[in-house]
Amino acid sequence: MVQDITSWSEMKQVVRELKKPEVKDRFKTIVVDTLDVCGNLCEKYICNQLGIETLGEGGWSNNGWSRYKKEIEETFRTITQLNYALVFISHSKDKAFKRQDGTEYNQIIPTAQSSINEIAKNMVDLYGYATITTDGKRKIIFRSNDGSADVKSRFKYMPAEIPLDYNALVAALNEAIDKEAKEHDNRYVTDERSTFAEAITYDYDALMAEFQELTGSLMNKNPAYYGPRITSIIDKYLGKGKKVSDTTID
Repeated sequence: MVQDITSWSEMKQVVRELKKPEVKDRFKTIVVDTLDVCGNLCEKYICNQLGIETLGEGGWSNNGWSRYKKEIEETFRTITQLNYALVFISHSKDKAFKRQDGTEYNQIIPTAQSSINEIAKNMVDLYGYATITTDGKRKIIFRSNDGSADVKSRFKYMPAEIPLDYNALVAALNEAIDKEAKEHDNRYVTDERSTFAEAITYDYDALMAEFQELTGSLMNKNPAYYGPRITSIIDKYLGKGKKVSDTTID
């Protein structure tokens, strides 16, 4: 079920659709193909918002890089908090690196920009490199003993490599989880699905109006009783002598 995305605004619209109960009942996994294009679209979106040509204009704290990072992280985090499995796909390239002693080495890394790749890499449980062996077999590598590929797994007993096949992945992952569970007497293993509370957004003006209505009602009933108690709560959360009317939307 492919949804073509040609702009980051379309991506945001898709995320809104993913929140609908009828969509959540129909889909379980979201695949971002490719992560490279995803990063490019978000970069263009932020630059257009700020009226700049590149994200680097103005330094990190006063330009698009921080906005870009926040936009990417919040978008992907929202998808996972909605209980979708999230898969990222990128192409690969062989890049030369230099060690501190001056010697060089090569490593296979994603072609996606490092900025978005690091975000995705930190989110995922499995970060693998899919390749074809000399005899034509497809496999995916999750642990590179010689460091020739940038890969990782959060599971201690995940094999270094497995056939590039869904059933093989499920079997290997279940076995890795079972092996690690035995080390902890199965205390941290459950078949129940984890659920996350969706981030709640608040209407500042509506909250201020609600607060004024509530406190006004209490003060009309008994100002001698409620006045000190309201002040005590405000002092506790905002600081002594502060007023709710002085707060800002931030």
